[in-house]
Amino acid sequence: MKRALWLACAASLAAQESHFDVRSRLVLVPATVTGPNGRSVDGLEASDFLLFDNGRPQKATVDTIDTGVAPIALIVAVQSSGISAAVLEKARKIGAMIQPLITGERGCAGVVSFAEHVDWLQECTKDQDALARAFHALRPMLRPGEDKQGRMLDAVQSAVEHLARQPNARRVLLLISESRDRGSETALSVVTAAAQSAGVTVYAATYSAIKTAFTSKAPVSHPRRAIRPSGPNDNMGTANGAPPNKYNPRYNPPEQQVDVLGAIGELARLNQANTAEALTKSTGGAIFPFTRQKALEEAMERLGAELHTQYVLSFVPEAPAPGYHTLEVRLARPGEFRIRARPGYWWTEEAQ
Repeated sequence: MKRALWLACAASLAAQESHFDVRSRLVLVPATVTGPNGRSVDGLEASDFLLFDNGRPQKATVDTIDTGVAPIALIVAVQSSGISAAVLEKARKIGAMIQPLITGERGCAGVVSFAEHVDWLQECTKDQDALARAFHALRPMLRPGEDKQGRMLDAVQSAVEHLARQPNARRVLLLISESRDRGSETALSVVTAAAQSAGVTVYAATYSAIKTAFTSKAPVSHPRRAIRPSGPNDNMGTANGAPPNKYNPRYNPPEQQVDVLGAIGELARLNQANTAEALTKSTGGAIFPFTRQKALEEAMERLGAELHTQYVLSFVPEAPAPGYHTLEVRLARPGEFRIRARPGYWWTEEAQ
């Protein structure tokens, strides 16, 4: 039922014409408004919103899916580390959901993977078949010493640069990854500033590589590097080469193994910054945790639902000073509402 609803929304989206000005000085502020029950609030108008730039009220226009919104330009950045093999099995199955549920026919979507390196699989495209092929091409990084690399921030920086080249669009980045960066050269502060400057909203479908490894039901196309030792009687499939029995069991096939020793080491990373949370909060996005296939599909539905029910505020700053500007969105009408929007933007000399 939910899927049918958002398919209808996407069809409606495709029929609309954008009311947005393509001038670089226009600042877009997508806002998600929910009530006490967590459901989206419909029927709000421009007069219901109060928008402040550095504490100063701004005259803003408000558009919705009914009045016409800019098309969505979406980049999906997927962690492809060896430890993410079980997740890639799940991610390959959601390619067909992107256009009907999220971008619609007017929008575009691209795919980039990241592990030790950042690899572009598909530039932003409206071709649903090309997008499906890109998702199907997702493969885990298996080289020894690199199976735990995940340069999230480097991938986000590259995705932001690509999205910045999409004119007159609502720019969205979806991370399918762990919550923490693994070895990027780009600093978090640099990435967040770039995303805010380009008006990119970051969402994240996050997982624990430890937990998702236990939920894999099908063999991974490219199995992970085996962690068992080899020996002259390796064909027995046991640690000591002796015939298997209840006290000397066979090893699971490589694609079904879980690196338990590596999992223990991962617990030491829990004190590090939650990179995904920092990116989503600084751009007005949200996090959708998942472990199983169904939860990942539900995350795609929730993302589509949010983007298609957002109010998109836009305004042109009057003689703004270069630097960071704080944004605040309020509702003029009484009631208990929760508003999530980007907390600010960067204004540069080039934008003037």
